[in-house]
Amino acid sequence: MELIPKFRSGSNHKLKLLKESLNQLSFKALLACFFAVISIFAIIIFSVISYVQAIDFLQKDFVNSSAAIFKNIRNDLVSKLNNIENTLKFIASDQRIQNLNRNGTGITNRQLAEFFADCIDLNNYTTRNESHFLKNLVDELIFYSKKRVVLTRRNHFSVYGIERYLDPDLLSRAKAAQGRVIWSGVFFNELGSQLMMNLDEVVRREELNQFAVIKQVTDEQYKNEIGYLIASINLAGLSDLVEDVQLGDTGRVYIINQDLKVLAGWNKELLMSSLPLDQKSQGLLLRESKEGNLQGSFKGVKSYIHFEEIGVNGWKLIGIINNREFQTKAKLIRDRIFIDGLVIIAILILATIIVTNRITKPLRNICSFLGKVEAGDLTIRTNESGSAEIQNLAAQINRMIEQINLLMKQIYEEQRFKRKVALKALHDQINPHFLYNTLESISWMIETGKRKVAVTLVESLSSFFRLGLSGGRDIVTIGAELEHVESYLKIQQVRYQDRLDYVIDVDDEIRNEHITKITLQPLIENGIYHGIKPKNDGSGRIYISGARQGDLIKLEVVDNGVGMGRDQLVALEKLLAELKLDPETSGKGYSIRNINTRIKLYFGKDYGLHYSSKEGVGTRVVVILPVNWNPKS
Repeated sequence: MELIPKFRSGSNHKLKLLKESLNQLSFKALLACFFAVISIFAIIIFSVISYVQAIDFLQKDFVNSSAAIFKNIRNDLVSKLNNIENTLKFIASDQRIQNLNRNGTGITNRQLAEFFADCIDLNNYTTRNESHFLKNLVDELIFYSKKRVVLTRRNHFSVYGIERYLDPDLLSRAKAAQGRVIWSGVFFNELGSQLMMNLDEVVRREELNQFAVIKQVTDEQYKNEIGYLIASINLAGLSDLVEDVQLGDTGRVYIINQDLKVLAGWNKELLMSSLPLDQKSQGLLLRESKEGNLQGSFKGVKSYIHFEEIGVNGWKLIGIINNREFQTKAKLIRDRIFIDGLVIIAILILATIIVTNRITKPLRNICSFLGKVEAGDLTIRTNESGSAEIQNLAAQINRMIEQINLLMKQIYEEQRFKRKVALKALHDQINPHFLYNTLESISWMIETGKRKVAVTLVESLSSFFRLGLSGGRDIVTIGAELEHVESYLKIQQVRYQDRLDYVIDVDDEIRNEHITKITLQPLIENGIYHGIKPKNDGSGRIYISGARQGDLIKLEVVDNGVGMGRDQLVALEKLLAELKLDPETSGKGYSIRNINTRIKLYFGKDYGLHYSSKEGVGTRVVVILPVNWNPKS
């Protein structure tokens, strides 16, 4: 039981010694060792790669040859399928059909049947002077309407009774197609089977498995429905296209429908049965709509599969070849790999000598350069030479140093802006008009004998400036900010007497959270001067509230002043969205923008001011702040 721990301990010790030995080698020696080891395994790796590449080449060659064959088959098949559609379109546009529902037409069902027979024979397979003409796949034409049903068949029994398969769903689909043809699924003609009992089972399977192409016929002049044209086709005509096609020595071609049922192919036993592929290959064929290649198994034998879609009706051409055919040819290539491997080993050894010298020289230059950077010289740049990786490394180092310089400048500018904005906020606080008006109010109170009120004003003014200075700090607690605001409101309440009232309703739990200094006072000042003061009746009210909401703190300053119109509010929100600092610019909007920018500068872009207002009702300002902000950050 103790052998395993001892073995692991010994292995770990050997690995540790190996790592220490490698760490003592120079980079050049490490590269030499690396290429030496690579050379030993090169022939093995190259053998595997060459073998795989040979199979891959043969598979691609199979795909290319299949593509050429598929193109001919697909073009021939598409031409025949299009010929069916064109036959139906030709009949539908004929005046004998167009006049069926019009007064005065005297065409009989027999005449229609003769016309349909001519259409079936049109372009039928013939041989004239050794020239072959296109074979029309149509076995039967049916005209169906509420007034008449006309059938025209070829000279065999396979299509007898197929009109029974024209269920209402097919006709509804044809009607919904609005003149475009639709294709039915494949069905087996039971009635025709009873009439062909003496024929071989394989022949019957080809002849009696059929599908239909249906087109609604509409009066081109009056746009009303005339009836439906149906063309019936059996699978025998499809098999003629692919049954003799061979891919390589073992590959065969099949035509399958959307459900992977075999419609045509070399092996007649597979007709109308599922193509015998593994489940994974079947799933890929169902999902892939256009064309592709895949590895799978056909009848349990590993095979390579190439498929392409026939665009007319969604059928697929599929070619299947046994993997052993690729492997046999690949083995012939593998016999020469050993000699090629020896050549590669010689090249690798030579490359080791060249590459190590080429790589280590630029690296030594980079190390020397970094030593100068460490000494504080950020003006120099390293030479971007050597291999692509070394050039990329040198370029990244140069960009890193440039980024460091840029960040240092940004930090400097940011701190400079912070100082300017803080100085501007302090300057706004020491507003000459505000100070003059307050001192005048104190003087008037003393003259009128209201000494207690004068004392209160002096104390509030002193507290206002003391809290505003805050020992030079830019960030204060919400509690300190509220004391600063309350001092300001007491002064304004004395000045405006019964025209101004205020309420401060802030939860105690957030008073120790942080806020940028002199944030609320300018908001309140705007509410008084631009909201309450212009009112002609009643008293003004400032309501200050605050609470924690999840991971946010929300402080609200609400006034019942004149409010703002929609245009003013949109202009203000646009100004706030600019996120600029204007320490030299004054005015209501710019002052608010500076406050908003300061909040985002210190706390992040997710925080700041949000305004809502209604003309004649008042204005609400929401200050959004983070919870548990660390002043050291």
